[in-house]
Amino acid sequence: MSEIVHIASLLVQALPDKRASIESGIERLDGAEVAHADDQGRLIVTVETASEAQIVQALTEIQLLTGVVSASLVYHQTDGGPDSAHADI
Repeated sequence: MSEIVHIASLLVQALPDKRASIESGIERLDGAEVAHADDQGRLIVTVETASEAQIVQALTEIQLLTGVVSASLVYHQTDGGPDSAHADI
């Protein structure tokens, strides 16, 4: 049996003038990566963790970054376990 991996996609709306510092803060989180960002402060973030709790923790930490207006979970999937095909949320 292989290890289960949780993969999530987040949509973050940031104040445009704070975008660079927010991107830096996100990149410091384990398993988090800014996949796309635009000049209006919209960011698409991917998070890869070993548990749902770690995704929730990353989302909370992103929401608390100075200049974040909102951060929402858009997609979550598990991969690697025998039942992972049925674990999409």
